Amino acid sequence: MQAIVFDFFGVICSEITPFVLPRYMSAEAAVAYKASVVERADLGEIGLAEVLDHLSNLTGAAPAALEAEFWGCVKIDPDVVALIEQLKTRYKTALLSNAMRPFLRQILEKHDLPRLFDTMVISCDEHLTKPDPAIYRLMTSRLGFDPAQCFFTDDNPVNVSAARGIGMQATQFTGVEALKRDLAAAGVVL
Repeated sequence: MQAIVFDFFGVICSEITPFVLPRYMSAEAAVAYKASVVERADLGEIGLAEVLDHLSNLTGAAPAALEAEFWGCVKIDPDVVALIEQLKTRYKTALLSNAMRPFLRQILEKHDLPRLFDTMVISCDEHLTKPDPAIYRLMTSRLGFDPAQCFFTDDNPVNVSAARGIGMQATQFTGVEALKRDLAAAGVVL
């Protein structure tokens, strides 16, 4: 194993939209909103401001209040950060995330997280989202390794399956201790 690749939301940081959207709409409407508006943002077609304006028009909540709610959901897992710091001493580390601009970059900078990664592939910059196999191939290419030399973790099983589909070793993130066990089982030295 040469590189360890991490998803961001749901692994390093708490999820955002699953907590904010249900406050304003039904579960079905939240799924549809995520599949349409949030997907467009993840692809880089629109940014955070447009997402907030759209959500404001839909719900009546002020964009500034919605943005504050988004930021209020940001919780960085210090145990995952510590694990990445440990892994970085022996392996290339990378970030592969579906995210809208400029929100993810703002979170990364605020919490001094870019230092953790040798490379970052963010969906809005590439106009590709997980689980499209092309985004995983782009990541492994940027790392300079064959997919089989890369380990990937994501909280979404669909994304894990897609990574495996191109030959990466991958596991669903359920917590840092389980991830450590999965990494060790893949031959990663901790």
